[in-house]
Amino acid sequence: MTPLSPLVHPIADVFLLGVIAATSFVALLFFLRFWKATRDPLFCAFGAFFAVQCFGHVAVLGFDHPNEGSVWLFLLRLLSVLGILAAILWKNVSGR
Repeated sequence: MTPLSPLVHPIADVFLLGVIAATSFVALLFFLRFWKATRDPLFCAFGAFFAVQCFGHVAVLGFDHPNEGSVWLFLLRLLSVLGILAAILWKNVSGR
């Protein structure tokens, strides 16, 4: 029995990337609602993170080989995570 190639079920890949993008979009909407109610920058940072995640997964759908990824998407996602870390640090430091 041979191991399965990652491209055996490309429809499943597209479906799962779509599900992840949709759930990231829903999380974005929740955090924007919380930010609108409280004006807390931490909620805005989480909203930006999920917006980047949603955009990244939708962008991967346009790649010829979606399982390989891209350095630019990785850097964009890294910057969004660093934005969350900066917002957490800012909130903890400014609270004192």
